Amino acid sequence: MKKKAVGIAAAAALMSLSTGMTAFAAGWVTDSTPYGDKQKYVYDDGTWSSGNWFTDPDTQLVYYLDPDGYKMTETTVEGFWLDANGVRQEKTEEQIERENRAKAAKAAKPNPGKKVAADKVAAIEAKEKNAASSTTRSGYIAELKTIINNISRDLNSARTDKTSVQLLTTENNLEVARYFRTTSGVDFYHFSMWTSKKDKDQTVDFMYLYDAAPETDRELYNTAYEKTVVAALGETEGKKLTDYVQSQREQGVTSLDSTGTTDTGNSYTMKYRNNRIDISVVCSEVVPQAEDAAAAETNTENAEETAQTETVTSSTVVAGAAN
Repeated sequence: MKKKAVGIAAAAALMSLSTGMTAFAAGWVTDSTPYGDKQKYVYDDGTWSSGNWFTDPDTQLVYYLDPDGYKMTETTVEGFWLDANGVRQEKTEEQIERENRAKAAKAAKPNPGKKVAADKVAAIEAKEKNAASSTTRSGYIAELKTIINNISRDLNSARTDKTSVQLLTTENNLEVARYFRTTSGVDFYHFSMWTSKKDKDQTVDFMYLYDAAPETDRELYNTAYEKTVVAALGETEGKKLTDYVQSQREQGVTSLDSTGTTDTGNSYTMKYRNNRIDISVVCSEVVPQAEDAAAAETNTENAEETAQTETVTSSTVVAGAAN
């Protein structure tokens, strides 16, 4: 029996030699290369991985293998440091936070196509809102155009006298404006949105003349004014300002000045003189989720602005002039 087993073993060994098959024990193998001794992990079938992360099945340590299968050492791969033995060093909380800030900074860099798409979404969502929430000029204007149009549409539907006041809109590549004009040529409501900082620092200028609208629908026009202030400053700040001005008017005050911040962080100034109120809004140009990104980019080089020649083309739309 023993003799037969020895014979079978000898035959198996002979077959292994004749077919060129070699038995391996999986593990790290050291090879001499032109760059010195290098290690690769060879499986028991003689194959090895390359060009990817590799976890040692015995130690659970993680390595990165180069295209030839050798573990890389003393270098950084995908943000991870590989020590002298090639072992991946896990990131500290500080490193993770720093990388997140860098990613946010990259995402916050100007992207015209992305910006246009975001503005379109803002305009669509503004249909269900009473106040603009954007802090960038283009986004703020996109929202306000929708909201102010809604205010004007509701006013035009509700007013009984549609001949005494024209609801006018002008738009060009510098300004988008909505104004209410009496038949005598007096504009008692004028809302301007300036599309370029090169033309105006402020994004919005709004003027309203108390008691200048026809008495028939005066309360409707006053309501449109109050809604417009809310649209520009926010639900909280807008109502607070209109209530404050009205309370001062009722006490006989004819001159007021104030500055403040909108609900979303834009800044504004208000001037009231003898029944006329003027409000201007300057966008912060800071997107809330990108504040950390801005800090991360403090030492980076600012992109140069390309000067563009602005040619004004305009159109005027009359709504409800005769109905």
